[in-house]
Amino acid sequence: MKIIYHNKKYFLYRIKIEVLFISLAIHNFLYMIAHRTLLTKKNIKIAICTMGKNENLYIKEFIEYYFKIGIDHIFIYDDNDSNTEQIYNTIDKKYKYNVTIYGAKKFNIYHQSDAFTKCYNINNKNFDWFLMVDMDEFLYIVDETLKGYLTNKRFDKCDFIKINWVLTTDNDLIYYDSRPLFERFKPPFIKSQFVKSIIRGNISNLKFWVHSPYFSPERNITCNSIGKKIYYKEMNFEVIKPINIKMAYIIHFSFKSTEEFIKKIKRGYRNWLNNGLEKFLLNKLKFYLEVNELTNEKIKLIERELKLNLSDFIKTINRKQIYIQRFKKVFGFIY
Repeated sequence: MKIIYHNKKYFLYRIKIEVLFISLAIHNFLYMIAHRTLLTKKNIKIAICTMGKNENLYIKEFIEYYFKIGIDHIFIYDDNDSNTEQIYNTIDKKYKYNVTIYGAKKFNIYHQSDAFTKCYNINNKNFDWFLMVDMDEFLYIVDETLKGYLTNKRFDKCDFIKINWVLTTDNDLIYYDSRPLFERFKPPFIKSQFVKSIIRGNISNLKFWVHSPYFSPERNITCNSIGKKIYYKEMNFEVIKPINIKMAYIIHFSFKSTEEFIKKIKRGYRNWLNNGLEKFLLNKLKFYLEVNELTNEKIKLIERELKLNLSDFIKTINRKQIYIQRFKKVFGFIY
């Protein structure tokens, strides 16, 4: 009886030891997987390419936001007018090692497409992903970190990721307000078909347009913001339908205030001859007046600054009954 008891006790002891070793092995394996995943997420390098023209009021917020969400480096093409402060002088010293400024005119860059193309092709071997945005566009990742989002296996085969916009209104601001953008503008935002792009590094001879890279359908895979492949026949360089903002979207602070909207469209003057200028202005105004509250003060400011008479034009814009309803129905709001 003693021998049988001893064997049973020894047998139970061996089982406990083996269970302990198995538990330790499983723990070490899971730790290794988690550690590798964590290292992968930490080690990927992400850069932004952008071009700024007289955006000095917002550069600080732009830079701080993107470094906070996990961007490693920012490349800026400075297209400021010669009589304005240069972008380099507005950047906090703690960020200057992680921000590279190119003088747009020095590099013969006069359009965003050229800036994005040159920025990528010079630097593409040093970063895993590039985000191409304007200084009024802020990428928002819904339930993830940026590096966690881009290391998600759903994007393993994607060369380009197209991210839908959401648009802010002017929040009834007529003139510049010094509060940060995220304080001045709260949801609801307007969902938009328009996109900007995130591009994988190390693609040779890439050519970029404002919203999206040109691509080879045989060589490059384009995805939407949830990693679903977009097929060549469905491709559009500017927009994606259906709109998908479940995992990520870009908040486009497109208007800010009536005063700033006017300054923004004035920057486009140089691309238009006098005989096409009024048409250009009215096309820009049409969208602004469709989306934002229409007041006499706004109209008077626009007419005075742009030297236009908008009385007949405004009659064609029955905004409250037609356009806002159209946006709610087709694009919708997010809260």
